[in-house]
Amino acid sequence: MKKKVQSFFSLLGKSFLPAIAVMSLFALLLSIGAVLKNPYFIESVPFLGNQAIQFIATLLNESGLIVIKFMPLVFALSISTGLASKEDKGLAGLSALIGYLFMISISAVTISFLGLGLEPEIVVNDNNIVTISQTLDMRTSMQNMVLGLQTTDTGVLGGILVGIVAAWATKKFKNQKLPVIFSFYQGKNFPPIITGMIFIVVGVIIPFVWPILGGGIFSVAGIVTDIGVFGSFIFGLVERLLIPTGLHHVWYSIVHFTPVGGTLDIGGQVYTGTKAITTAALSNPDFQENISEITRLWLGQGATPIKVFGIPAACMALYAVAEDKNKAKTIAISAAMASMFAGVTEPFEFMFMFLAPGLFVIHAVLSGLSFAILDYFDASYLGSNNIIELFVNGFLQGHKSTWIPIVLVGLLMGVIYFLLFRWYILKFDVKVPGRIITSEEQNILVENEEPQSSKNKKISRDKDLIAKQVIKAVGGEGNIKDYTNCISRLRVYVKDPSKVSNMLLESIPESMGVVRPSEEEIHIVFGMKVDEYRQAVDLVLENS
Repeated sequence: MKKKVQSFFSLLGKSFLPAIAVMSLFALLLSIGAVLKNPYFIESVPFLGNQAIQFIATLLNESGLIVIKFMPLVFALSISTGLASKEDKGLAGLSALIGYLFMISISAVTISFLGLGLEPEIVVNDNNIVTISQTLDMRTSMQNMVLGLQTTDTGVLGGILVGIVAAWATKKFKNQKLPVIFSFYQGKNFPPIITGMIFIVVGVIIPFVWPILGGGIFSVAGIVTDIGVFGSFIFGLVERLLIPTGLHHVWYSIVHFTPVGGTLDIGGQVYTGTKAITTAALSNPDFQENISEITRLWLGQGATPIKVFGIPAACMALYAVAEDKNKAKTIAISAAMASMFAGVTEPFEFMFMFLAPGLFVIHAVLSGLSFAILDYFDASYLGSNNIIELFVNGFLQGHKSTWIPIVLVGLLMGVIYFLLFRWYILKFDVKVPGRIITSEEQNILVENEEPQSSKNKKISRDKDLIAKQVIKAVGGEGNIKDYTNCISRLRVYVKDPSKVSNMLLESIPESMGVVRPSEEEIHIVFGMKVDEYRQAVDLVLENS
């Protein structure tokens, strides 16, 4: 039971990724728009005040806000398709859409019928455009305007609930049989229908339940805030320690997208969670506040010194201690670039996580310290955790983001990472890539069905052959229940764990490591090229 729960939450964490990826990209576009609209920047470069440029800047700005505004729906679709099996993703997505629309619509009907609705703020601008905004009283009562309806504001938690239920309904009812008179609605037509019915009931209940739940979340937010610097340290530490399980996405999403991350009124609109707050702060040219109390648990604030400075320095240490410099250089550059420019750390961490668990714990502690130090000095950073946003949302937003402490802490972390990694690897003779490997590892050959020439004794790097070894290692095509990939891992779910060959798994070429969150779930780490290997598996299975 415990392993099944762990496997579910690991898959749930993975299902967050498409939504987070979408928001990250459009947040970057928003950042560019925010820079172009920045009055300080326009004052320095008057040409940017051109009407055409400002129109483009507004489009970029709004593109990020659109994703934030409809974040619950984005999460509902992302989670439902992420939890569903490969052949049922479209059906699960439709079920989630139906469920979300029913939930907010029926909630709106209940609020209106029972006279529970609170008066919103209505503004008509100079262009006769009507804007209906959420008031503070509405926020306290968990009401908001969604798709033109005044309904219960379940936020991202509601989207997560819809996504999980839609995926469950799809799996359970996709083959449902009904009496002949209702046969048109059976099979794959039934999951969206039953999901809609479920959320008719939910829509009636949530106007009474959600305000209580919302109060509880606000209480948790207060506790987290009161912990102070130690709380920031714990946040950064736990976020890193959860990397092997894949649950780190769930951990930081609670802060990014719920009241645990804080609430703030910006330009007459109340925003919830660090993601929405920092995005809105960037998009509003009049916003000048230091919001260090909110950004202290913002992943970009504490993680940027680690990802932009610390990890590249650690990769330099890996190269410095390597005996095979060419091999180490290729892997180190790839891992450093993924961390610096994409904020993706798994290619780096899986190089040593299982070879040197103590070093991974040190890495997690340093991550926690990064959060704590910046919190202690009241840093307020609005960017995400990569070098591009450090420039765009740090340097170019200097009046909003206190980016200098980020850089200073980053330089300090760079020195610490280089010295610690170099010392630890040499002290404990850690066999990271580029270091001497054992004779047993040198003799491992890839088992595949293709003939090999006598001179080809090295492991084949051909993706087709690697895909075949992956399939063979997990027990063959018939033993694969489902498979997918996240940013860096190919995730395979098997029917019978006893058919899995650990020896073949550990000898897969290009793999940076293997993780087993549960007996039925296998993560094969390929780094930033994981999508290519998943596509190779697709082709092998389609042609078999």
